[in-house]
Amino acid sequence: MSVADVDGTMITLRTEFENVDRCRLIPNAKWYAQGKVWTYPATQRHAQFIVRSFPGLKQSASFSRLVGVVPVNRKAPTVYDVSMFLNTKPWGHQQAAYQFAMEQLLEGDGGAMMAMGMGTGKTLVTLMTMVGVEAKRVLITCPLRAVNVWKEQIEKHLNLPVNVLALDENEGSVSRRVKKAEEGWGAANGEVFIVIVNYQAAWRPAFKQWAYSKRWDMVVADESHKLKAHEGVASRCLADLGIGARYRLALTGTPMPHSPLDIFAQMRFVDESVFGSNYYRFRDKYAILGGYQDKQVVGYRNIEDLQDRMKKTTFRVGKEVLDLPAETHVIYRCQLGLEARKAYQELEYRFKAGVKDKTITASNALVKLLRLQQVAGGWLKADDGTEERIDSAKLFLLADILEDIGDEPVVVFGRFHSDLDAIKMAARSVDKNSLELSGRRNELAEWKNDGAQVLAVQPQSGSEAIELTKARYCIFYSLSFSLGEYDQAMSRVHRPGQTRPVEYIHLMADNTVDGVILKALNDRKDVVGAILEEVR
Repeated sequence: MSVADVDGTMITLRTEFENVDRCRLIPNAKWYAQGKVWTYPATQRHAQFIVRSFPGLKQSASFSRLVGVVPVNRKAPTVYDVSMFLNTKPWGHQQAAYQFAMEQLLEGDGGAMMAMGMGTGKTLVTLMTMVGVEAKRVLITCPLRAVNVWKEQIEKHLNLPVNVLALDENEGSVSRRVKKAEEGWGAANGEVFIVIVNYQAAWRPAFKQWAYSKRWDMVVADESHKLKAHEGVASRCLADLGIGARYRLALTGTPMPHSPLDIFAQMRFVDESVFGSNYYRFRDKYAILGGYQDKQVVGYRNIEDLQDRMKKTTFRVGKEVLDLPAETHVIYRCQLGLEARKAYQELEYRFKAGVKDKTITASNALVKLLRLQQVAGGWLKADDGTEERIDSAKLFLLADILEDIGDEPVVVFGRFHSDLDAIKMAARSVDKNSLELSGRRNELAEWKNDGAQVLAVQPQSGSEAIELTKARYCIFYSLSFSLGEYDQAMSRVHRPGQTRPVEYIHLMADNTVDGVILKALNDRKDVVGAILEEVR
């Protein structure tokens, strides 16, 4: 049990050793070895921070007096019109989302999730809410590629003095970003100050300690499904940052991209009271365990209860609210040549044998499946890591399609660098220029400025925070195993700003994993699990 008391000008906190990291995260923490207690300045802010950090805390009378009334059940004022602060008129569903967020932040425990589909405008809802609750110090965490998109959206939508600091890779090392953030904090002079940082930088020690030392009015987790790993460093960082923030917003179009268990870590940030703080207790309630030593998730239960609990803090909007042009899906097939077929069948035989003798399970199947998928695209990866093109069937199929499309802009998704290289070869073979958006290149701006007709995109790079509405043709050379990435990739093209019907074209090598992957994604299933089930 954790016990808090007040001794003169200091708060003393006695707790178990396992809570040492949580104790250190509270500002101005000091360890008093002789008394075996943590000490903090005796201020109401520190006392309230400790209360939120330690559910079930035992409090002395003097500590309780110092805490005062913790703002948990705040009375919400009338939600006032924020249109005077906006350059953009919100849609009806955005206004409803704003109303929900205001009530949840001001009447509830200060946290809400905007489970709004791609293109439905959750950025504007966030900015409206920020203005509504009069947040002056705001931290926005997001994927790297979204950092400058947020800056652009803030400048586009808000009509009030705002200091925006977008800390992308151009700002240099994390330490340099911290320095710029501290300078910006001091120079804000009472105006709204918004810091935007990517997840990978947010959890680094230098930035994390700086952020923990500040009093944030609002912390935003954009694409919060990135926090789904309950033990992940980014997930834990945001959970701890949320403890000290007045308000918390999680934004995602896919709150549970792989399984219902994905929601735990996100709700830990939004409102810990929804599912508690113990992941394993949460898992045991909502998952069915089986497999090896009964430690593998083989199914789910009590889903209605899970959804009912989520309703408390979650506002849902699907893409159906948007007046978008039609979208169609087409599959084009090819046959692998003899060499590729032999290589594929040999890998497939080993894979199936491994599944049947249980040396290949859900936990180690991914590498084998990736090699099968790569061969389906015409490439063979040797044991030393080198890649050799052994087939051009899918490459030629893509070239034919690009030729038929004519001069239209086209987005082509490819999972592997070898796929991106094949896309470039296919474009060149029909006299078309191509550019790339991937982990190794970012030529998106050049493509948007008519630098080339074809944009080759890696799903991880092109599934979030960008818009590709210049194209109405979206081709999948190969697919990600992630349902969230697949959905978001499609929504980069079919979103507000798109004025023409969208056609999704899937390239498929017959008698390979291509068909199983697409079917699993369309059935909203875990891809690896679906393939293993088919083999068994």
